[in-house]
Amino acid sequence: MISVDVGNNALEAYLTLHSLPDELKNNPGALTRAIKDALEKANIKYGIIEDALHGELPLNTPVLVAKGKPPVHGKDSVVKMYQIPKPKPRIVESGNVNHYDLNLIHHVKAGDWLGERIDPAPGIPGIDVHGNEIKPEEGILYPLYYDHQSVMQVRMEGKDVLHALKDGAVHYVGDSIAVYDVMEIKGDVDFNTGNIDFNGYVNIKGSVEDNFTVRAAKDIEISGVYGIGGVKLIESTEGSIYLRGGIAGKNRAVIRCKGNLYAKYISDAEVVCEGSVYAGFYIRNSNIRAKQVIVESGRGQIVGGLIDADVRVECADIGNRMETRTLINVRGFSRESMKAEMDELLSVIQDRKKQLADMKVMFRSVNGISKKNKAEAQRIQQEMFNLQEELKRLEAQCLNISGYLKTPGEGAVVVKNYIYPMVRITIRNEILEILNQDFALTYIYRDGKLESL
Repeated sequence: MISVDVGNNALEAYLTLHSLPDELKNNPGALTRAIKDALEKANIKYGIIEDALHGELPLNTPVLVAKGKPPVHGKDSVVKMYQIPKPKPRIVESGNVNHYDLNLIHHVKAGDWLGERIDPAPGIPGIDVHGNEIKPEEGILYPLYYDHQSVMQVRMEGKDVLHALKDGAVHYVGDSIAVYDVMEIKGDVDFNTGNIDFNGYVNIKGSVEDNFTVRAAKDIEISGVYGIGGVKLIESTEGSIYLRGGIAGKNRAVIRCKGNLYAKYISDAEVVCEGSVYAGFYIRNSNIRAKQVIVESGRGQIVGGLIDADVRVECADIGNRMETRTLINVRGFSRESMKAEMDELLSVIQDRKKQLADMKVMFRSVNGISKKNKAEAQRIQQEMFNLQEELKRLEAQCLNISGYLKTPGEGAVVVKNYIYPMVRITIRNEILEILNQDFALTYIYRDGKLESL
């Protein structure tokens, strides 16, 4: 008795000899004919392995006798977009001049490349052991999201390419790329320009004179090496602020931003920042409210004023030999709550990734079948975009929390060199007055008390 079984989505056929009558045992030619008759009855037409038919076949053991050709699925389109790196301040010392360099606004000219999409590669059909064609899955044509008022799409050399329609600054709203207007002041903000209030990016090549105001919706760059003095207000309602020089605030400058503040130094100013404050060299006699406050130079100082942070304060020296009163407050955080938030975010991320994979399969099943499915394909494609956007946001939250969790304890003040008397450290309402000069300590809140490491 000869049986033929088909498996693996009809891509494989197995033959089993259960028993052989005497007329087949000693007659290889007759056995081969019987096997071929069995294959014909099972409708096995493609990929027959002749060597398997003529070799010695064991009893009661399935032997692979036919193998189909699997389809080669199409490759999805490849999208490459203009990359905006995360701002990273850098201290550059050249001779006697110290610079605090950072590229916050990414300028482009009309016609500059902003992104491209390479067409999906077509699939190659397969054939099953019955001789039937197996259609491949087609590659997905991923959408290009861009602002049609400031970016154009052109077809060239087998791909779709995005170019800037105007001079400006590259910006993303979700996954949609746009070129925003930039107000560029060649010199200083003074009586010649008046106060600045602009719904975009502001790039000031010089400085801002005392008592003047600069407000912008997006990022603000002030590139003058001497920084700013007693300005009335510098404010970014949605972005970050970068000063290549510093802030000599004369006890009246106010700086506010939604993102981060980067400055060479901060003196006699008030800062309110929803992100982190990064100073290159020192902070003196200033009141600062932020997520984190970090002075980056190996000789950096925080002297005088009040630093009020949520997570950490980090500097080489805090206070000075003259024992200037300096207040450092870290509001702290719950590590357990933050870990629970991280676990919940990771769970949601895994769920969204599974949804995205399922949606991709669904999209392939309806895309290109008929015109009536076009609207459904577009709906699924939009949902895929929304999921991808949510994933980016969730992963960014995870990255921030991961950074906060690296802070020792549940709030920390990191002193890399010296801390001096008349510094008061408060973490989670626990107060420590520094009475003696000390070296290289980290103050943390742990197990309900403030301690030093």
